[in-house]
Amino acid sequence: MSSDAPDLNLLMVHADDRDPVLPEGLPDQAARAQGATEKTVSPSHLWDEGRDPNDLEAQRWGVIAPQGPQGDRLLEILAPLIAVRRAQQGGHEPRVYRVPPRMSQSEAMRWKKREFDTGADLNLEVPRYQLLLGDLDQVPLALQQVQQSDGYVGRVAFAAEDDYAAYVDKVLRYERRAAAAADEQARQLFFTVHDGTAATTAGHRALIGPGVEVVRRRQAAGQYPAREILELGDRELPSPDELLAHVAEPEPGVLFTLSHGEGAPRGGWRSHEEQRRRQGAMSFGREGHLTGDDLRTRPFMPGGIWFMLACYGGGTPSTSAYRHWLAALQAAGQFRGKAESVLAGLPADDRPFIAALPKAALANSDGPLAFMGHIDLAWTYSFQELDSGATNRPARFMAITRSLLKRDRCGVSLRELTRFFDQTNIELTSLYDQEAQAKALGHAYEADAARQGHLWMLRQDLAAYVLLGDPAVRLPAREEAEPPAPRPIEVHTPSPANHSEATNPAPVTTTSPPSAASAAPVSAVQALEEALMHVLHAEHALAAIAVRLGVAQGELDRRVAAYRAAGRRTAE
Repeated sequence: MSSDAPDLNLLMVHADDRDPVLPEGLPDQAARAQGATEKTVSPSHLWDEGRDPNDLEAQRWGVIAPQGPQGDRLLEILAPLIAVRRAQQGGHEPRVYRVPPRMSQSEAMRWKKREFDTGADLNLEVPRYQLLLGDLDQVPLALQQVQQSDGYVGRVAFAAEDDYAAYVDKVLRYERRAAAAADEQARQLFFTVHDGTAATTAGHRALIGPGVEVVRRRQAAGQYPAREILELGDRELPSPDELLAHVAEPEPGVLFTLSHGEGAPRGGWRSHEEQRRRQGAMSFGREGHLTGDDLRTRPFMPGGIWFMLACYGGGTPSTSAYRHWLAALQAAGQFRGKAESVLAGLPADDRPFIAALPKAALANSDGPLAFMGHIDLAWTYSFQELDSGATNRPARFMAITRSLLKRDRCGVSLRELTRFFDQTNIELTSLYDQEAQAKALGHAYEADAARQGHLWMLRQDLAAYVLLGDPAVRLPAREEAEPPAPRPIEVHTPSPANHSEATNPAPVTTTSPPSAASAAPVSAVQALEEALMHVLHAEHALAAIAVRLGVAQGELDRRVAAYRAAGRRTAE
């Protein structure tokens, strides 16, 4: 495995053979061919920066929904969450905005000025927290990118109405109990898929490796509030099983993964439905992948937060910000192959979509509360800047995980990354302005094409990170989460010897815990009770039951032995 990875690496593989789409990457000079000189949105206002950004009463929370009956129905389903947010912001009614399904970025900017924040009055009621309802073909991506330039913006998008309701139920379940003690800390997991490709090698060398060193040093100094920091990912044989074993634990935490996302197979997707089901899946190279179907029902970071760094991990746009750049590279002879091979994942029906993987995870009652990921091609540029020399920037991602572990609301945490987009956009705009002014005055001006190109790449890469889920959710404490209502357990009393009347006893339905001698809380005991019944009735293997019900296998093993011993003593 070479340590000298190319400067521009793409985190995407073909879905069929899982080989990298750009196995050799691109030379850093390729950024010079960016060719895009348009200016993009900069923050128009910053709300009341003197108030706590996590205070909903000060910052306000609102909803942006599609126009028409679809939007009406989504608002109806989200009503329980809207009611809770109303109470959390002092009884002030959350504002609701309605938008059309299609917008360019300039149209989204105009909508913001005309409908969202007109500037006619102080923006004391304008919500900084904004929850978008619907997929990318219902509420456009351009609007989300414009709104998150200075707001705390998230999106929920599901194919089924029941999934919207399930997500709302999960969020409210984790918010019903009081906040944890100030010293309560959660765990942090970093997982790299070491598949031997240049992109994941560069990602671990420039982001995960140094990032883990930074956070462990800060943890030792009391400045990174994690109970434990685990760096995972077998360097010889990357496997989904290793990840699934660690994320099944019921304790909420923060997961950061680095991998390739699956793009189109070499022959293209067979149907739009197949593309929506599989594109953006988490690739483990020859060892398989994780798709939405894999995460729909199994425990996966219950009540936690997941940041996934991979191409199309968050979703797929209708067109790529890199289309014209790749075409320019091809024309200049800097790109071996065809741009179409890299862009084969763009939807043929022109309908953008949120990836199935985060949809399934968020709809899962034992899944995370929020997901952060990339929509479009994800390059290594966001953590490897080249405009001032090759410089690794792991801290901008570690700042997100630290913010989440501090229990900032997720929208606040993502701002740790989007503020770098703001800085990059201002710097790039100033370079364009200098060039335009010189030309207008007839002065000679030699543009720094390399610097402009690098900044353009960085801006595009940063702009495509989005938050999926309510931006007001935050990481709960271990004891804060209220589990789903326990299913009744049928306990069949064995027939005593020489007692013919008890041959077929009626089942006794109970959700009561065992004796008070147990130190576990009621919810944990109920889970153990159900697990014990399955084991004692030999319905499933102990390990499988432990994973399915979120019970530590060692604790379940101990309880099984204790129950059997108690039964023998009674029989004697």
